Amino acid sequence: MIGKKILKKIKVAHAICRDNWQYSGKYSREGAIKKARLPLFFDMLYSELSIGSDVHNYYMFGFEKLSKKERLEWITNHINAHTAARHSGKDVWKLFEDKAKFNERFKDFVKRRWLDTRSATTDEVSTFINDLGRVIVKPLNMSAGEGIYLLHATESDKISELESRIQEGHHCLLEEVKENVAALKALNPTSLNTIRVVTCLNSQGELHFLCTVLRMGSTDSCIDNSIGGGVTSYIDMKTGCLSSPAVDRKRQYFTHHPRTGIELVGYQIPHWDEVLEFARKIAYVEPRAHYVGWDIALCSDGIELIEGNIPPGEGIIQVCDQKPKRRQLMEYLA
Repeated sequence: MIGKKILKKIKVAHAICRDNWQYSGKYSREGAIKKARLPLFFDMLYSELSIGSDVHNYYMFGFEKLSKKERLEWITNHINAHTAARHSGKDVWKLFEDKAKFNERFKDFVKRRWLDTRSATTDEVSTFINDLGRVIVKPLNMSAGEGIYLLHATESDKISELESRIQEGHHCLLEEVKENVAALKALNPTSLNTIRVVTCLNSQGELHFLCTVLRMGSTDSCIDNSIGGGVTSYIDMKTGCLSSPAVDRKRQYFTHHPRTGIELVGYQIPHWDEVLEFARKIAYVEPRAHYVGWDIALCSDGIELIEGNIPPGEGIIQVCDQKPKRRQLMEYLA
């Protein structure tokens, strides 16, 4: 038993060193961070070991310019995961990870049609796709938008491939395609552009909003998150207007949407009061979930809950406005 624990720690240490060496070379070589590779590697490694950042935190939060004291103000990867585990627990975490169980638990706020292939026959899968004409396919064993794609009923080859994968045990969630209201669809017509609302529910049952962010696609993909090439912009909680330029994973900022050219700062999110009220209601459905990033869609037929994220990504919480929120998070959860 002791030997296995030591071996596990060695593997973790090796992975940390490998990742920091790889990304220090990438950032230095590409000029993303103006620093020689070796000193950058040691500083990135020190940052991860001392304050729990990872290679992406270091880059996105501009840690190369900050002291350790300043870095401690940020919600880092390890702090984020630890906080989520402490304030939600394994059972709640598993509920949110399982997209089908999540949809069932929040069925009063998930109005779109959906099908869990784990409990469906091949005929039921075909009928579901044909009835809707097109569906969103969400693999159940992936996260962060990986593997999600749009499937049309006319794509017989892709449907056959999907059915084969399901028979092999690669299950997924099939969902009805939703359309944004005109104001949000205009920003990027091919993706469902969603609002990320991060809620903190403390032990006294008091609810706080940590941040509100708009996620927008910037390609012809149906995905709006940053991993899929999307951009994010901060929403002023009081007014519902975009209050920051959009940012992507390469730390590039855009005053105008990179695909449609729409000016972002000051752009009004419609029905803002209703969005916040919707977020308040869903936050109390599962009161054991104290720290959640909710993805909410303003659709042509109403407000729709897309999913809940435990933990919400620490990047999207802080990178848009470049303001660290660790103190605020701890205060809201106290």
